[in-house]
Amino acid sequence: MATRSGAPLLLLWLLRWLMEHGQDIEPAVVLLSDGPLRPEFEALAPTVAWSQPLFQPLRERLATRLGRGTPTSPAGLLEAAIRRHKPDLIYLNTLVLGKHLKGLSTDPTLPACLSHVHELETTLATMSTPEAVARQLALSSEVVACAERVKQSLQAHHGLPLSRCTVIPEFVPFSAQDLVPTTEPVPPLKGNAADPLMRRLEVAVENGTFVFGFAGQAIARKGFDLFPQLVRECERVFAGTPFLAVWLGAAAAQEQVIVARRDLCLMQLEHRALLLPPMPTGISVIRRYAVHGLLSREDPYPVVALEAAVTAVPTVCFRSSGGIADFVADGCGVAVDYLDLRAFATALHRLSADPESRRRLGERSRAKVFRESSIDVVAPQLLASMERAMAAGARRG
Repeated sequence: MATRSGAPLLLLWLLRWLMEHGQDIEPAVVLLSDGPLRPEFEALAPTVAWSQPLFQPLRERLATRLGRGTPTSPAGLLEAAIRRHKPDLIYLNTLVLGKHLKGLSTDPTLPACLSHVHELETTLATMSTPEAVARQLALSSEVVACAERVKQSLQAHHGLPLSRCTVIPEFVPFSAQDLVPTTEPVPPLKGNAADPLMRRLEVAVENGTFVFGFAGQAIARKGFDLFPQLVRECERVFAGTPFLAVWLGAAAAQEQVIVARRDLCLMQLEHRALLLPPMPTGISVIRRYAVHGLLSREDPYPVVALEAAVTAVPTVCFRSSGGIADFVADGCGVAVDYLDLRAFATALHRLSADPESRRRLGERSRAKVFRESSIDVVAPQLLASMERAMAAGARRG
């Protein structure tokens, strides 16, 4: 995909790192769903994206079937790119591609494949099928999981031997030298003075209001439907103490956002919540949070929590939400019982009243993210996995 979400951004950052660090690669990118990241991929490598209209003229359909036209499916786009570029390695950046790999599974000349898995079982169940997952895993000479929970899930639900899977954490595109001292004041958001939504955020920060926030797609898996209910719980728990709850990534025209705005209105809590649209980069907003929150029902290892950690903003999440619960368990945040919004609100209130605890949790999370999830730490591990995949593919051939 070419959306501004975790897995596509990670692939973009990895490509940049590999090319900036003199790796001898000639990448080509196939996007099976078009989106706003496509120009950034195009700036790095030859890129094709699936954005064909639903219906094509008969002449074009016939030409495609004869091998002379534009592919009429994402699978055809991928197969055509492989024929054209003849790669040494196919880097499959998600485990939901199995439905597009039927034609490749019978190709005896197929190059080595690596599957980088960013999904837990709920996502696989909604976006793929057991048969398609099995097909992709069978084609992959190397499997990388973004968290230990993902690895265990692959073994439990799909029978993948633990020995076939390597855990490499998600990462941020920052190095140790990019570290900004947290004692420095947060600079104003440039170019947003006329934006009433951003101005409202700035005023809250300037006035010392306790600002906590979320960032991500406004969907149920991310827990967006829980956001108004959490704001109501916070109104009760904070007992009059001012706060502002922010969600970055809530497109105004999206149905879920319209419903959430109505809920907040009916509960008379609009003054406590701020819904911001998606932005090219979210870290400039996230660093304004006193606390970052994750309401995700399932999230393998959300990059947004790592971005928060870069700016020493601690995270509150559910214990059973995914790999990030393991991250915060190491004194880098707070985890509460699954879907317990009262406990979530209580954790936020305690942190609002204890800036020293916030600072300590934030500093620990920042140290951990640069120790374990800096691109300079993770990219060499991914490169080694790519080399192992190619070596295994060569032995198979």
